[in-house]
Amino acid sequence: MRAIHGSGTTTRDDRRRGFRGAAGLWLLGVGACALGCGAGAGRASPEGPAVAFAARGAPEDGARPVADEAADAAKHGGGEAQGAAARHAKGRRMTRAEAARHVIELVNRDRAAHELPPVAWDETAARAGRRHAEDMVRVGFTGHWGSDGSVPEERYTAAGGDGFVMENAGCFADGVPRELDPDPRFSAESLERVHRAFMNEKPPADGHRRNVLTASHTSLGVGLAKAKGLDIACMAQEFVDDYGTYQPLPRRARVGEVIRVAGELRPPAKVAGVGISRIERGAPIEAERLLRMGGYAIPQPHATFFPKGYKTPIPLEVNGNRFSIQVPLDDRGRGGRYGVSVWATFPGSNELKMVSLRTVDVGGKGGAR
Repeated sequence: MRAIHGSGTTTRDDRRRGFRGAAGLWLLGVGACALGCGAGAGRASPEGPAVAFAARGAPEDGARPVADEAADAAKHGGGEAQGAAARHAKGRRMTRAEAARHVIELVNRDRAAHELPPVAWDETAARAGRRHAEDMVRVGFTGHWGSDGSVPEERYTAAGGDGFVMENAGCFADGVPRELDPDPRFSAESLERVHRAFMNEKPPADGHRRNVLTASHTSLGVGLAKAKGLDIACMAQEFVDDYGTYQPLPRRARVGEVIRVAGELRPPAKVAGVGISRIERGAPIEAERLLRMGGYAIPQPHATFFPKGYKTPIPLEVNGNRFSIQVPLDDRGRGGRYGVSVWATFPGSNELKMVSLRTVDVGGKGGAR
């Protein structure tokens, strides 16, 4: 099974197709590099971190002035877009909560322009995003691996999330540590600069844009942070597919331990299967290495379980859209970060889509939880 929506897989070609940005800022979407991919990108300039973006294959003046975008929003958008334009016209600095609302208005404006449903605010995803945005500011990097070795679905699970999260990230890329602003104020321009760069991407290096415009997303959490003395917004957009309710999983387990995976999906999602994946345990990562790591591939299951009637090691019990199964956490006796995924089909397609991905910290055989 593969995560087929968003930009959830990384290939060598995806990494080569990244844009080399100006010094200071990178943008990165889960599974594919976007702006500034490459070890030499994003070095600090003598004047400080730059905020210009240059997309390979796009005209240098492709980014429209923020004022023009605000005017278009007021002319063509609905109430939310008009609210975004009005706040920009005032030119005042926004609190973190106001800034997050501004970003979700920008996202829903762009989704409406493509006849997609709006995303709702997701406080759980926002907590995960803020943790990551603050980490990127403190260390001076952009990516999906955290400086503590964490990954998006792990941070989302730790925040209390149980859906499927896809992350867009934009921040520094110079490895320079900075002091967090404890009470940040954000200009509309600094927020729109990041989101506009996401939306100005061109295929095939358009992972952020595709993530914003993924039809199955239902909610969004926006994590924002800022360094003292700089009008540069560091942002983590955490898009969530929320189609069910799930029985809680243990945070920690031992290799070979059997856990119960159960829940109920909501229409239009229809239960298709459960998967178990594994990656190595997280460990602290230095800034220099973070800058070289590029995109992040969502782990694919090493074990998959389907309903009765399909070839499966253990049948998934299904009653309507309720499901349950007892599965062992064991990938050849190895500990690590195990991912527990739920897969579904949607009307008009037989393709399987991941609708939930949670992590469990699994210790080695004989080890403590």
